[in-house]
Amino acid sequence: MGNRTNRTRQAPRRKTGKLIAIIFLLLVVFGATGVFSFNYFIGQMLEPVGSGELVYVQIEEGAVISEVAELLAENNLIKDAFAFEMLAKKEKAAQQIQSGYYAFSPAESAQQILDRLAIGDVADATVTIPEGRNISEFAEILEEKDVCDADAFIEETKKVAEYQKDYSILSNIPLTEKDGVSRTLEGYLFPDTYSFSPGTEPSEVVTAMLDRFEEVYDQELQKQTKEIGKTVDEIVIMASIVELETKFVEDKANAASVFYNRIAADMPLQSDITVDYARGEKTAVLTTEQTQFPSPYNTYLNTGLPFGPICSFGETSLEAALNPAETSYLYFVADMDSGKIHFNETYEEHLEDVGKYMGN
Repeated sequence: MGNRTNRTRQAPRRKTGKLIAIIFLLLVVFGATGVFSFNYFIGQMLEPVGSGELVYVQIEEGAVISEVAELLAENNLIKDAFAFEMLAKKEKAAQQIQSGYYAFSPAESAQQILDRLAIGDVADATVTIPEGRNISEFAEILEEKDVCDADAFIEETKKVAEYQKDYSILSNIPLTEKDGVSRTLEGYLFPDTYSFSPGTEPSEVVTAMLDRFEEVYDQELQKQTKEIGKTVDEIVIMASIVELETKFVEDKANAASVFYNRIAADMPLQSDITVDYARGEKTAVLTTEQTQFPSPYNTYLNTGLPFGPICSFGETSLEAALNPAETSYLYFVADMDSGKIHFNETYEEHLEDVGKYMGN
């Protein structure tokens, strides 16, 4: 987002303010002719500094106009702090300045900067979280956009019990560990485009994403979940698997049917992507050794759904998890080139497609 200004950096102190004060006193003595010259001089001090990249500054809550003016001058956004103060007081804007992070250009005049401070035109960052990303990947994107610290965001997503107090949709998430692994808000932070100010508290980011999740997984869908005998958590876990296992929307309902059919038959799901999540590493094709990685998320070693979701999913994957196709499929393989999925009812047919679409 450009160059973030180090607020502790001390730029050379400007002496223009003292000079203006001296000139003002002299002009009082010399009368009206000098007043015109003084106003012209002040006007020059309110012109843009020049050009350059955006500079990010934070206006603290409760900051007075003199502090704001000094901060802007130190960051070379205005030519003179005293002139800026005079402008703010003249327009009675000194009490209207709003706190927050701002992105100012050196090409903006003092008047333009003052106007933006008065209306609170803060520098929101537009952040797009793609579908199929997990919390660690969310954290990287947020930190790259200067929204919040990655580690702090990850820690915030571990506070499941706290968020359960405000979001009933989270009530099915177990708070107990399984094989030393604890659940987070994985899967419940909806992937979308958000606007955040730089330096936003992680709790505000999490809240915005949970609010969006509730909008998508609304009361009607929650009612449907109960009617089909599932919990929200079961649907969220299934939707997250469908999200990563499929490239095309038309394959999602069939893929969901395969996993539900395998659960009904007490067969392990054997989903490679659940092992990837457990290992914290994505692999195109797992080795036999890798499929034995110990984790409650490993669906080669454990039957049923994994311990929790493995990513945040889009609405089409949620639809598939709630409304799977009615099939007898138990197997599928994806074409390595196109990503198109081929489904089978028998293991023999499956092996044929593996040889056809995955080669050796």
